[in-house]
Amino acid sequence: MTNETSATYTAHAVSAAARRGGARLSRLRRGWLVAWAAVMALLGWGLMTLGAFVRASESGLGCPDWPACHGKLVAGGHHAMIEEFHRWVASILVVGVIGLALMVFRGYRHERRVTRPMVWVLALLVLQVVLGGVTVLLRNVSWTVVLHYGGAALLVASITLVAVRLAFPTIEPAPHDSFSRLIGWFVGLSLGLLLAGSTVANTDSHTACGRGFPLCNGTLFPSLDHQVIINLTHRVWAGAMLVLALWVLFRSRRDRADAPPIKRAAAVVAILFLIQAGVGIAVLAVGENTAVEVLHSSIGSLMWVALATLLSLTRTLASSQRTNRSQT
Repeated sequence: MTNETSATYTAHAVSAAARRGGARLSRLRRGWLVAWAAVMALLGWGLMTLGAFVRASESGLGCPDWPACHGKLVAGGHHAMIEEFHRWVASILVVGVIGLALMVFRGYRHERRVTRPMVWVLALLVLQVVLGGVTVLLRNVSWTVVLHYGGAALLVASITLVAVRLAFPTIEPAPHDSFSRLIGWFVGLSLGLLLAGSTVANTDSHTACGRGFPLCNGTLFPSLDHQVIINLTHRVWAGAMLVLALWVLFRSRRDRADAPPIKRAAAVVAILFLIQAGVGIAVLAVGENTAVEVLHSSIGSLMWVALATLLSLTRTLASSQRTNRSQT
């Protein structure tokens, strides 16, 4: 081998090693962003749980002004500290999401399947901050609290989509088949159930049917007022969604047999629906109990994270698998 040939071979080897190193670095960077986005989604769930504690402990007006608390950065008092802690965690989420967005737009600005949901995350983040301020300034009127909770749910779902899209890069779009449409309806109706549950809690309708279940005030046909109607709507809706969750679990094993992440996500969703139903009955049995009420809300919010993951995987993973099969 001549010196020239040897130099050429060495240059090619160095170039190939650099490409492999760059690919490994790119995968490592993407993996860190996946973890970052997942942590932000879980932090969003924690913030939703903390918000439930703020409501259940009647600390929503612990800070009657916004963004300060009694005109101070740090105010004393039990209820004020609970509300302030909620705001501090929200601030951490805001900083974390903005940092994630900067990294995504810097490294993957040409990957529209990632940047588009990231734009939605930022828009929903701004909306959520505004809704938080409006909720405080209007002194926790029930409809503002429900909207604030709904905004948080949409924000967490969008962050989850970013995490899944980063975790499963793909070229082709996912197929819009009957299973995909089923999951879309399922998640949309589940969001409605969460908002119905939030309405029950924020209008003090959770005791409108007494402590009995499935009867309402001891009868199938109770006297109706707006609180009883809200309570019964939530009950019937929850029962229907539990049945639908089991149907989705069956369909995932039939229609996505070659997609284990989707099947696992559907199983987690079904399990959380069952747990949520049990805790919901416990809420009725024990009556006014802050811990059980917060647990019920927390599991509902965790169920939403699982639902968002299922939807994101359904709209992402199938196309990734199809692409991989076409390349082999």
